[in-house]
Amino acid sequence: MRVGICEDIKEWEGYLVRTIGLEDIEGYKYTRWVGGLDVFLNTEEELEEFLEKYRQFVYAVGKEDMEEVVGRLLKERGVKLATAESCTGGLLSARVVNVPGSSAYYVGGFVVYANELKTKLLSVEEEAINRFGAVSEEVCRQMAVGALEETDADIALAITGISGPSGATLEKPVGLTYIALATDREVLVRKFLFSGTRNENRFMATQWALEMLRQYLMEL
Repeated sequence: MRVGICEDIKEWEGYLVRTIGLEDIEGYKYTRWVGGLDVFLNTEEELEEFLEKYRQFVYAVGKEDMEEVVGRLLKERGVKLATAESCTGGLLSARVVNVPGSSAYYVGGFVVYANELKTKLLSVEEEAINRFGAVSEEVCRQMAVGALEETDADIALAITGISGPSGATLEKPVGLTYIALATDREVLVRKFLFSGTRNENRFMATQWALEMLRQYLMEL
């Protein structure tokens, strides 16, 4: 599983556009990886044309990973981040601290794989876990709020899901994932259904969590 810039991107001398959520496209050279599509363009005119069509899917123009883009935005806006993770097992926080200087905006995180830690460390209600399940919108919401309340962060990201292959049911299949973003003003929760391997699903959860944060920061 590739989690950073690959060699063909490093050697590309034209324009590189990194996207997430974009399906196959025609008329452009691109490479697909678990985190999205990376598009290779030769001229400024091609870049402008591509951005006009697909800007909503673009998170970087250049050789930056998602965590670098988000880190720069957090630093520029003076915003502090906390994380709460279940199925990703600390992968989100690891990606955040991959970026040099992340201590300027990342206060820390909680890896709450067991339900007992969700309630003990993040004050997730046992009733919510029993009623909705650990992989649910309500529990994810409470995880994000708990991470925010237990730290001095301005924004918290939370992830809970079923990466697979075990633990799935007909109602909650492999790949089902909830991601929440919480501030002192609002809580946003999104539901995803990933279709990769266990570790691909885990990575995609972190990629989309960072993308949710990027989109939020762009509006500040």
